[in-house]
Amino acid sequence: MTGKVAEISGDGKLITDIEFAYVSEAVGNAEAQVAFGGHETVGLFEASHGQPEATMVASVGDSGRVEIEIVGMDLAGMLGIPVGTQVEVQW
Repeated sequence: MTGKVAEISGDGKLITDIEFAYVSEAVGNAEAQVAFGGHETVGLFEASHGQPEATMVASVGDSGRVEIEIVGMDLAGMLGIPVGTQVEVQW
């Protein structure tokens, strides 16, 4: 499933335009891959993932869409990822 970064939250989380319905089978799959802007993370988690600080995580967030973050950090600012960046979810 291919989409893009639709917005960036105030804390630097990437919020994509990929809705839960399109990736529901991948949630909880430890082998799912989420690639964006030359970076990649493995696994697609639920919003309440509980991953530790400084971990890059892709989840289906409160927005109902795929969200990518570095827990406790500004991912967009740190990696320079702008709105419009392509995001690909594979499983």
